[in-house]
Amino acid sequence: MSNYVLLDPVKHQDIKIKPHSNFAFSKNHHHASLVVHEFGAAASSFPVVYMKEPTQGQFRAVGLLGLVAGHNVFFTEQEWLAVHVPSAFLRAPFELGPDPEKDKTLTIYISEQSDYVNNSQGEALFQNGEPSQFLHQVQDKMSEYYQQEQVSHEFTQKLLSLSLLKEIELVINFSDGKKTRVKGVYTIDEEVLRKLPDTDIVELNKQNYLLPIHAMLSSLVQVNRLIKQHNHCSENTILGVQMRANAGE
Repeated sequence: MSNYVLLDPVKHQDIKIKPHSNFAFSKNHHHASLVVHEFGAAASSFPVVYMKEPTQGQFRAVGLLGLVAGHNVFFTEQEWLAVHVPSAFLRAPFELGPDPEKDKTLTIYISEQSDYVNNSQGEALFQNGEPSQFLHQVQDKMSEYYQQEQVSHEFTQKLLSLSLLKEIELVINFSDGKKTRVKGVYTIDEEVLRKLPDTDIVELNKQNYLLPIHAMLSSLVQVNRLIKQHNHCSENTILGVQMRANAGE
């Protein structure tokens, strides 16, 4: 939240928001946060996996946008190359944060440095000091996204309670002879999934969890797309990627 400030009707009364374009802010992001509701759509474009935050140890679902840190292979100046756009990107330049006037309440923050923020083009946030229709739409979308995040948290906790996440590493071989290992990536443990009791399978199905689970598994083939996209825009091409259980080295 360091780049965001509380949205203020006085301070930001002249602010306008440009339409989303090529998502230039994501140029140096090699992964993007996902909610469980978009796993199926995201799997059509990139690998859907979990990462474990190093500080708090929390698991977070992400879409891999590249195999090299800081390189998003789906970004170009002309267009976004993936079929799916992460919903986290569609929130820009807004984010949710604590309401300083109401305890245990979230409100909207804005990134004033965003390319979408200006004083001349796009949709106005306020009209005569009151929220515009556009801002009401933003508020509704942010509220919906918050609810989706809560469901995603419950989904993640269910995966952990059933030991369905396993850590893997990606061994990447480059044309210059170098080899890179990407660790801290988690996917569904197929063996554990196959051995689950029928009662657990039925419960997962009733909770609509089986579809995102299988979307995660099928999405791993999109590693090949990451390789292809990388090789289109880099001289140091990727010769191959091996996915294997983390050796713990």
